[in-house]
Amino acid sequence: MATITSRYPVAQSGGELARRTALGVLVAVVAALLVNGLVGALGLSLGVTGPASPFTAGPILGNVVVAGVGAAVAYAALVRLTERPVRNFAALAAAVFALMLVPVFAVAPAMGVSGVGQAVLVALHVVVAVPLVAFIVGAVRL
Repeated sequence: MATITSRYPVAQSGGELARRTALGVLVAVVAALLVNGLVGALGLSLGVTGPASPFTAGPILGNVVVAGVGAAVAYAALVRLTERPVRNFAALAAAVFALMLVPVFAVAPAMGVSGVGQAVLVALHVVVAVPLVAFIVGAVRL
């Protein structure tokens, strides 16, 4: 039987996975808020304002935390159930990312989000997904 080694170390404990997830969430929140601040500084018209807007700090923070918890739970399950958790997690993350873009293009226009707003939502998805995946799989170590 062949031994499978991974380029990235699998989290050896729940505490290590929690630390990785917390760091990923922190970086993702900072990146998302920086994107949001840049959009505000540039004065881009996103097409929707007020409490229903997905561009305020509250929804951004909440969505990043939920994404981080979901990603950590999925990774922990893959570590227990599969022989190649990092590869499987990367594939799952890519599939979830693609699925999460469906509402950006199918639902957001009905909410009044402009084309520029949709592009900003895609950028927000990217700046949240990349650090979460990178930290959770151990590609980034601090």
